[in-house]
Parts: sequence; structure tokens; C-alpha cells
Amino acid sequence: MTLVKADDAGFAAAVATLTAGGVAVIPTDTVYGLAAHPDFPDAVARLYAIKARDGRKPIALLAGDATGAARFVGAGAARVGARHWPGALTIVANGEGVRVPDHDWTRRLLAACGGALRVTSANLSGQRAASDAQAALAAVGLSADLVVDDGISRGGEASTVVRVAADGSLEVLREGPVGFLTLASGSPRRAKILRDLGVDFIIVKSDAEEVSYPHDPERTVRENALAKGRAAGAVARGHSRGVLSADTIVWFDGRIYGKPRDLDEAREFLRELSGNVHTVFTGVAYEGEVKVVRSGVKFRTLTEKLIEEYVMRVHPTDRAGAYDIDESGDLIVEGWTGSYENIMGLPVQPLREWGIV
Repeated sequence: MTLVKADDAGFAAAVATLTAGGVAVIPTDTVYGLAAHPDFPDAVARLYAIKARDGRKPIALLAGDATGAARFVGAGAARVGARHWPGALTIVANGEGVRVPDHDWTRRLLAACGGALRVTSANLSGQRAASDAQAALAAVGLSADLVVDDGISRGGEASTVVRVAADGSLEVLREGPVGFLTLASGSPRRAKILRDLGVDFIIVKSDAEEVSYPHDPERTVRENALAKGRAAGAVARGHSRGVLSADTIVWFDGRIYGKPRDLDEAREFLRELSGNVHTVFTGVAYEGEVKVVRSGVKFRTLTEKLIEEYVMRVHPTDRAGAYDIDESGDLIVEGWTGSYENIMGLPVQPLREWGIV
């Protein structure tokens, strides 16, 4: 075992040790870690043996940047992490967990070692993590090839751990210092708008009871958006950095068209909207404030054949007014005014005004 300082000479020694398949104790932005190169299975096996770690528990990765992380979790998941890195966020995807530490020397080491290292805390399993090189040396360092001394680590709260699914949706596995917007909606169209805007969020579906005021569509969407936000806020956990909720309706000739009960009612809605101009109202609420946006939509004159084709293609029972302008909308929509995203169910301008985008 060799003990070195976290200077240029120590850096060169650490790179040489790890890229040759050795094991090293290194500083991080939280506590000292026991590290091995992921391309050397025997070195990773030594981490388990030195730490007396359960072999069924995976060892996460520290990466120098999003590029290094992408090799393991994929480009999409790495982009989510990059919006919060360096820092206390661990991204889980493709069966791997990775984080970019807020420590310049360590990130430089990671980059020099190919972009990422397997790193676990430098202590025996179940024991207290080491906050300085001497504690790490006493716990596990004598079994390592190299120990890098960078003084007392800053410590801090354990990272937030988030799983990123293939579709980009997030699931918080462990709460921590990094929080996310809560979207109080199961609408895939609202989720798509937020993801396209680069907003990271978790979904908490609201079970709020909806109200309807046929002669006051603005009041309808306003009250429903607020109620959905309150319901979701009651169950959102500490990872939330605000609750965003929305309610969208189609309004025509003094009638509110919400989501049809079934395909027969969807056909009825389309017949009634055929050849006419209707208004789409969306109420958007964020942290108790609500804004209402309206757009106009002109339908083509729809034949029964066209209505049937659209209904069977889209199955629009989860869409207000029984249609989706973003999915085969060209079949039935002749034109529109105002916000396209509003017609989809989530106008962007309020998000900009609140600083969400």
C-alpha cells in the first residue's frame, strides 16, 4: 500500500494504479471512496472482498461528466443527470447507478481513467464512512494498493437517487438534496411537452373530484386545476420542488366537452364539433397560483367515414373533446389560433412566467 497526497504526483499514481487494475482509496465530494476500474472484473471483486460487501448489492459508478455516465446509463438518462451535475444526484438506468461528484480532483481522475470508476465508501459494510484518509486507511486502506490523502472530506447528505425509464419518466428511489417538479397528471401529452422543454419531473396522478360549470368554462378549469394540485401536493414527498397541475376542456355552444365515456360518445362529440369553431380552455396551476389560457380550433366538415377512421385510429377516450391535435389531428382539424401546446393540454407561456422553463 502506498499513501500519496492529492497533488499532481498523487494524481499520476492514482491513474497508473487504477488503469493497471489496482484498487485505490480516493477522495470524493462526500466521503472517501474505495475505487476500481470497471473494465477490470478482478479489481471490482476486490472491492467486495475488502469491504466485506454483499455480492448481491451493486457498486455504483462515479463519472467525470455526462459523457462518461452515458456509457453505462445511456445518453437519455445521462442528459437528465447533466442538468443537475456535478452534485448529489445518482441516476439509475440500464441496471447501473451513476453520479458526477462535485470535486474537481476526483472528476479529473475519473476522466483520465476512461470516464468512470466503480466507487463504494471506504469502510467495512455497516460501519461508519471515512471522512479522512487516516480513517479510510485504518478501515480498508491496508488492503488497497493506494490511498490518496486530500484532508477532511466535506461530508454532506446522501444523494437523491432517481430511476430514469426508457421513456424518460422519473421515479425517486431515495429522497435527498435534489428535488423535482411534481406533475399532477397522467396525461402523456403534458409529459411530452415538459420533456421536450427539458424539464425533469415526477408524476403524481390526482384523484381530485372535478367540477363543471357549462356557462363558465374559465371557472371550471381554474377550480379543477387548483383541486388537482392540492390533491397531488398532499401526497408529494420531500423531493418535490413544486406541484404543477392542469385541466383542459373543449367548449362549444355553451357546452363543455370533457373526456368521452366511450367510443360512441367520442363519435357524438366529433359530429357536434364538425365544421365548427370551438374554444380550448386550459387552467394551469403552480403552487397555488392559476392561469387560464384559451385557443380556437376549427374542425373540418367530418363525414361518418372520417369520424370512424379517426376514432378507430386514435381511440380518443382520454382526450377532452374526443380528439388530439398532435395525433392524426390533420384528419379533422382545419386550423387553429393561439397556443398549440394549450390545445394539447399544457400551454408553455405560464411555465415560462413561473420559471419552470
